Amino acid sequence: MVLHLPIGSLLMTFLLLLVSKYQKVSLERAIRIGVDFSFAGALISSIMGYLLSLDEAYDFSTLKFHFWGGIATLILSLSLCILHRMKAKGNLFFSTYVLTLLALSITGHKGGQITHGEDYLSTEDLFEETKVVMQKDSINYYNEVVNVIFEDKCISCHNANKSKSELRLDRYDLVMKGGERGSMFDSQNTEKGRLLTYIHLPMEDKMHMPPKNKAQLTEQEQWLLSYWVTSGEYMQLGYSNLLEDKNLKSNVLSFLGADEKAKPAKKSDLSKLLAFGFRLQPNALDDNLLRIKFMKSRLTDNHLETLLKVKNQLIELDVSHTNFNDDMASILDDFPRLKVLRMDQTKITDDALKLLNNTSLDVLNLCNTKVTHQGVQNLLKSNAPKNLYAWNTPIDRDQQIQLASIAPSLIHFGTSDLFSEKLNLSAPEIQNTNTIFSDSIALVFVEPQVKNIDIRYTLDESEPDQNATLYKGPIALTQSTLIKAKSLKQGWLDSPVFERMIFKNRNNIVDYEVNNDLDKSYSISHHVNFTFKGNQSVLFDGKKGKRVYRGTSIEDAKTWLGVVEEDLEIEVKLKEAEKISHVTLSMLENLDMSSVYPKKIEVYGKSPKGKYRLLESMGIDVQSELDERISYFKDFTLPVDLKGYDEIKIRAINHMSFPDSPVYKKFRKRKVWLFADELIFW
Repeated sequence: MVLHLPIGSLLMTFLLLLVSKYQKVSLERAIRIGVDFSFAGALISSIMGYLLSLDEAYDFSTLKFHFWGGIATLILSLSLCILHRMKAKGNLFFSTYVLTLLALSITGHKGGQITHGEDYLSTEDLFEETKVVMQKDSINYYNEVVNVIFEDKCISCHNANKSKSELRLDRYDLVMKGGERGSMFDSQNTEKGRLLTYIHLPMEDKMHMPPKNKAQLTEQEQWLLSYWVTSGEYMQLGYSNLLEDKNLKSNVLSFLGADEKAKPAKKSDLSKLLAFGFRLQPNALDDNLLRIKFMKSRLTDNHLETLLKVKNQLIELDVSHTNFNDDMASILDDFPRLKVLRMDQTKITDDALKLLNNTSLDVLNLCNTKVTHQGVQNLLKSNAPKNLYAWNTPIDRDQQIQLASIAPSLIHFGTSDLFSEKLNLSAPEIQNTNTIFSDSIALVFVEPQVKNIDIRYTLDESEPDQNATLYKGPIALTQSTLIKAKSLKQGWLDSPVFERMIFKNRNNIVDYEVNNDLDKSYSISHHVNFTFKGNQSVLFDGKKGKRVYRGTSIEDAKTWLGVVEEDLEIEVKLKEAEKISHVTLSMLENLDMSSVYPKKIEVYGKSPKGKYRLLESMGIDVQSELDERISYFKDFTLPVDLKGYDEIKIRAINHMSFPDSPVYKKFRKRKVWLFADELIFW
């Protein structure tokens, strides 16, 4: 009422002004009352709006245009009150009134975007073709699914003109016949047949199919082929019933493009979640799905109510290490697309597991909770997730063995001898967020989740093993060092090697200049235009850039320096250059942000004649395996001899457009960005 009544008053008073001006009717008293009433309402609305903006649910970057528009409208309303009391100011009063209504319209529009989303006035739906969603209860599995996968990923090597290993996959009868190694199927043990064995081999294995230089099967395609074989459907060409298996129907319809795509969440809801302490991460390009983690410790009803506003977009939820309990777990049944649920170190019990009957989870984390053998057993029998983690729970060893024997999913209790294969350990990680130091640094490894793990490390660039130094506490470093570390535990597979370069900043830089045009305006995050102008200092501030992805905050994006469709070129003036033996440039690759590592890095030294001479270069291979949702960071180090050179130029050569490689297939028409965050001389 306080907001909209003055708006109506301002519009009605303008109508009276038009009548008075063009019909020659004296309405000065009514107009005076109207503008005074409108100003009073605008003042109260502004005060109340300011108080509302102090709520943590709102981010000022979202509110700022509406905020300043409201202030401008208030000032103009006050001007109307003053001008109407001045003589011979009729034309100025009228012009100011028009300007006031324009400011009011802009302010109202921005307010509507905050409340209803940026597209609340969009007419797109009026012209959108009606989508036809298939309603299938059965399907010819081979013709509509398997053969489509074969045609896309396999038939180029296994057809009438080219049949590697004498295997053809272009006809059902030839698929069943097999190749020179015999049938691809094992009727006695379907999971051990050649088809499933080959597609699940490691990428490096020469028998892995498709070969690593070809487009790979997606997880969904692997699932669909596995179902075709293990269910026995491969033995016939008939129709398969989709009504009996919810996962089958979901995967098939998704594969056929017949599933209903999630609509994008409202930006106002996303802003509120961010303000409440949730971390939001997009799932993949254009699917509008969200991965959400609560970063604080205490959840309230307001948090949960806001979370429900994105229930149709939520695919992953992490409420670990919070006060999440059985009562709060009642919301879990409201997330139709939820695939990953992490509830480690919460107050849940078996009662929470009973609420998961209508979900179809790929991953469920229950570590360090009070769930019991009975609760997990009931879940496994009714609606088992594909992977379940339940370390450090009241479930004793005998119960763990019993659950592992009945579980149709892969279940982890943190003890490897429950299974026929050893479990992998995760690579160790360091707590230090910044690995650049001036004097000294103490490296601290994160406490492993699995008990009795040894972290072995080396500082001499050798590979760590069981004979390497055992980590017992902070590692003090005073020089630039490459640290390698590995987690080891008896009965478990060794973890991958953790590798990180720790840099000592010698402060050799006297002056620097970036030769790129940084005045260009871009819209990389939240549809807000900004530039990298004045952002050169991030290359030399001794701080690593933040982990970024599409939709990241402006503040995090500005911890990097970005250029698009041009090489990154930096000129640096050094002191004591003869003491420098290495140059390191830190780069980011994130397909979601169209950012790719450069194809080459070059280091030039300026001769006494004033010309740059190439001193060192490094070619950079494109990555063979990438997850488009992940940000990859890498330090590219070149050995250099800078004796006699105190002016240096570093060039990172841009691909300009995405390289011709299978991992970039869906991005090939895009322009390529280069993102750098630190240039280090050591």
